[in-house]
Amino acid sequence: MLPLDDRMFELFGARFRENSPHPADRRYVYRPPMSPMPSQAAASIGGSSFDLTARITRSDGDGGVLYATGTENSGLSIFVQNDKLVVDYNAFDAHTVLESQFDLPVGDCEVLVAVRRNAKRTGTMAVFVDGTLAGSVDLPLFMSMMSSVGPSVGYDHGSPVSPRYEAPFPFEGTMHEIVIQLLSRKDVEAQRAEAATEMGRQ
Repeated sequence: MLPLDDRMFELFGARFRENSPHPADRRYVYRPPMSPMPSQAAASIGGSSFDLTARITRSDGDGGVLYATGTENSGLSIFVQNDKLVVDYNAFDAHTVLESQFDLPVGDCEVLVAVRRNAKRTGTMAVFVDGTLAGSVDLPLFMSMMSSVGPSVGYDHGSPVSPRYEAPFPFEGTMHEIVIQLLSRKDVEAQRAEAATEMGRQ
C-alpha cells in the first residue's frame, strides 16, 4: 500500500528559510524589470496580513499597475489611475476597490498598502502616501488562497484582475522596488496594541 498523506494547505504553504525564495524574515524585495513569477516562488499573501510598499518616481498623469497577482476571477491589483493610488481586492469577482483620497505627488513617492486579516475571514485594507493615511476600507471576505496564478511587478501579465483597466496596463513612471512584508498574528496584535496605546495618549 502507498503511504497516505492527509496534509492539504501544508503541502502548498511557503517554507521560510535562508537561501530560498521565501526568506526567514518574510520580507520580499522585487526590483523590475521582472518576468511574471510562479505563485510557488512569490510572497504568499493569500490568508496573510501584509504590508506592500512601492517606491516610485512619476510625472503628472503617469499611471499603470505597480503589482498584480491572480486573474479576473480572483486576485489583487495595485495601480495608479487618474493620479490616484487604487487597490482592487478581487474576491472571486466581488471587488472591493480602495482609491486614495488625494492625488499622488509628482516626483519621488512611497506608497504603502496595509492589508490586515481579522477574525471570521474578514479584513481591512488601508493605503498610505508618503506616510500619510489616504483611505481605508473593510474587506467582507478575506481570501485564504488568492490564486494559482503568480504576480507581476510593474504590469498585469494575465487576464486583468481589475475591470478598471485593460491588461497589461504597464506603469508609465519609474518603479524602484516593491517590498512585501508578511506579518504574523503576533505582529498584528502588537501593532494594534501600540495603536490603542497611542490613541489613549491623545
